[in-house]
Amino acid sequence: MKKIGVVIGASRDAIHTIQIARKHGIYVVALDGNKDAPGLSYADQAIVVDISKPDSVLEVVERIQPDFTIPIPIGKYLTTTGFINDKLGLKGINELATVLSTDKYKFHTALQTEGLRDITCYLLEPGINHLECEYPIEFPAIIKPRFGSGSRDVFYCADEMDLKDAFRMIQDAKEHFILEEAVQGEEYSIDGAVMEGKLVVTLLRKKEISKLPERQPISSIAIDLDEISNELSNHLQSKLGNVVKALNYDNCLVNADLIIQGNEVFVIEISPRPSGHNLHNVFVPYATGVDLAEEYIKYLLEKEYSFRRKVNRRQKITFFSFENVVITKVPTEDEIRENIKEQLVHWECTIQEGDFMNKITNGHSIMGRGFFILEGNNEEELDRLSNWVLDQFGRK
Repeated sequence: MKKIGVVIGASRDAIHTIQIARKHGIYVVALDGNKDAPGLSYADQAIVVDISKPDSVLEVVERIQPDFTIPIPIGKYLTTTGFINDKLGLKGINELATVLSTDKYKFHTALQTEGLRDITCYLLEPGINHLECEYPIEFPAIIKPRFGSGSRDVFYCADEMDLKDAFRMIQDAKEHFILEEAVQGEEYSIDGAVMEGKLVVTLLRKKEISKLPERQPISSIAIDLDEISNELSNHLQSKLGNVVKALNYDNCLVNADLIIQGNEVFVIEISPRPSGHNLHNVFVPYATGVDLAEEYIKYLLEKEYSFRRKVNRRQKITFFSFENVVITKVPTEDEIRENIKEQLVHWECTIQEGDFMNKITNGHSIMGRGFFILEGNNEEELDRLSNWVLDQFGRK
């Protein structure tokens, strides 16, 4: 008899996982509050239900009687998956871990209590005139929504004037924000899993960020873990291991954003789910030989699995980060490949001639344009090739 798997949230980022689950013979039931969610049409059964209401989802899932839930990239409502797992005693992440991961203030408090964060952080409640409040803080600082993902509504404040401008921008917002010190250093991310209490880092990615003040990820380079210093490797494993333990992670996938300066590692955010934006489903498999979704599904099916990388490919994923320009020429994949041959690993581009490229303000404002993946000998070569590809687009 087929196993039944439930996917809570059916955005475009869920499609890969749904397809892999069905490939392994799982009967997939996808739930989403949006009847037009792209992932619904890829499942064996689609159910429209408000996933922000755990009790409503529980009513539906109890009728389905699934064998497990299947994790996909999702923001705030990851908590619904944790709630269902706890209520029905299913494998996977628990509700406490999802709450601590999706609520940035609770996340900060939990890590600070364990001595894993030593920065100042304030909760900014809606309906308060923050311009009239005292917030002693070291600059630079960051203001961002308490809940959610995708780097939306993030304000980088270099000084008191920037801070006041940000306060004006959020004055009429109906949601909570947090204000915290901005740790300096280079930004990285990791993809991996915590299984039976042990953290496995499948891929470390160095990120390129757009200009201030938005600071959106526009590319990632795969870092060979064997090439970083033993001291940094130990610090990375130790810090992340302590963080996932403090947040009650186990038997789950992991995606984290980090700041690394020297050998010091600071965890910006972490979540017990796969990364979105074509990272877990495209870039990680290319760079490491590991499909995180597939390995986790093997775990759910009680088959042999492994999240340890099989290969170390020096690759870079780049998004089309054009801003405030009209595209006058779009190169074809064949034209790009004719010049750089097999170094072009993957190409997806939705941009058309005549399109106006708006300013990059959040993840959604760039991810729909497409991306490309290159392979090279080192970071310098990948940067050069990436810039060359972007230069093939005509702009005015």
